[in-house]
Amino acid sequence: MAPPITFAELYRQHADAVFRLAWILTGDRSDAEDLTSEAFARALAGEGRIVQDTVRSYLYAIVRNLATSRLRRPVVEVPAGEEVLDTAADLDAGPEARAGMRQRLVQASAALAALREPERQVLLLCGVHGLGNAEIADALGLTVGNVRVRLHRARQQLNKLVGDTYDGTA
Repeated sequence: MAPPITFAELYRQHADAVFRLAWILTGDRSDAEDLTSEAFARALAGEGRIVQDTVRSYLYAIVRNLATSRLRRPVVEVPAGEEVLDTAADLDAGPEARAGMRQRLVQASAALAALREPERQVLLLCGVHGLGNAEIADALGLTVGNVRVRLHRARQQLNKLVGDTYDGTA
């Protein structure tokens, strides 16, 4: 049996992962911050001692339940942030190449926003946050096989919308 863990240590170890899941589920930073805070508050107020080996799954389940019980936006906005555009502009490319990169970013953002919510969630957890299939399954309460199916569908749909091969990496 693992030794007891302080709440501060629990928060340090898991807050980033819980926040990322909340952001993907809500599509809004403020809502994600609220869900993360509420998940930790509920975990702290919960009956019994928190089991260190399963605490992340427990926190993920709280966030999933909170997200489904709140009103969510029908489409997650995927803005082409200036930091992404600045990165493209920093490349040693000419103006035409940079304009092409910006156009592809806009197309990719639109394609991502057009995906169904279940596929978009697994794609973001995989491609943007670098989680493996088992971690995504744990985060979303799915089987690993279901994660694979959703990733496959998301990639196929992106390929149709963008016209290139998307391999799932960020």
